[in-house]
Order: sequence, then structure tokens, then C-alpha cells
Amino acid sequence: MTDRRTRPAPRPPAGTPGTAELAHRARVSLADAVRLARWAEGNLGAGDGNRPAPAGALPAADVERAAAELRLTHGQIRAGWDRARLAGLVEVHGGHARPGWRLRAWDRDDTAVLRGWVALFDAWSLVHPAPADIAPSVVAEVVEAMPQLLSLLQLSAGPVTVPDLLDLLGQRVTELRDERCEVPYG
Repeated sequence: MTDRRTRPAPRPPAGTPGTAELAHRARVSLADAVRLARWAEGNLGAGDGNRPAPAGALPAADVERAAAELRLTHGQIRAGWDRARLAGLVEVHGGHARPGWRLRAWDRDDTAVLRGWVALFDAWSLVHPAPADIAPSVVAEVVEAMPQLLSLLQLSAGPVTVPDLLDLLGQRVTELRDERCEVPYG
């Protein structure tokens, strides 16, 4: 047993919608991905893991069928499939697709929906790396500076302009370099 007191979780910024509203917004944003995941479960044998999905991609014939049945374009099907995978609505293991646990919880568990939303963005940042002309060290510095930007947004309780955020980001990166005694070479 410990005597340490735990701090309550920080409050979100004023005006931030509640969990139920955020989950509703995520459900609306991912509606096509959910429709596709449910279609896959019933039409691809995803429920018993029989359908191969090479490298996680939906095969062209299945894209064609899904597009026709769901009345979406091929691009919407491919994007929806990627979002469904990244959000955990569909899981691909060993070349087989099956429903993710989040698909089962989607309509009743707001927390599962929000975790899927966060997983989507975490995975997206890995799938879409920084542009090639930006040095990896710059990306690392921006990531390191992000907590301060998020703190500012939380404490401001109001809108912050993009120029102000970029200025703060530049200041924080400079501070981080100074702390490491780095001199920019140019």
C-alpha cells in the first residue's frame, strides 16, 4: 500500500464535447468503414477467418463487389478498408481478415469507439511518414515539442491561431536545441 496521492486527470479544455458526443462524431466519420467491415464479415468469410487479404489489402474482386453492394466508389472502398483496419474494426492476421473486437462493441461502447479513433490516428502517423525533404531530426523535435502545444491549447480555453501555434512550436524547438547545446548548421 502506498501513501502517495494520485492527481485527478486534467479537465479537458472548456467547450470540449463529452465522451458521448465525441464518440458520436467518430461514429459518423467512420460510418463507411463500419459498413464495409460489417459487409466483409458477412461476405468475405471474415467471421471465420477464411478470406485472404494479401498484405492487408482488400483484393480487387472484393473491392468491385463491395463497391456495387454498398454503392461506394472503388476509392471509397479502399479508403474505408484502410480506416477499418487502422481503427481495429477489421483485423488481418496471416493473410486472413476477421472482425475486430471494436466492431462488436461499436454501437454500445463509446470508449471503444474513441480508442478506435485514437488507434486510427496513431497508425496513420506510422503509415504516412513525414515528407522526404524534412529531416527526421526535425520531425522528432516537433514531436518532442507537442506536449507544450497541447498544454497551451488546454490552458487557453479558447481558440489559438495557427500563426501563434507555429510561433510557439518554433520557440519550443529552439529551447530544446539550446538545452542540448545544438548549433544549427546552415
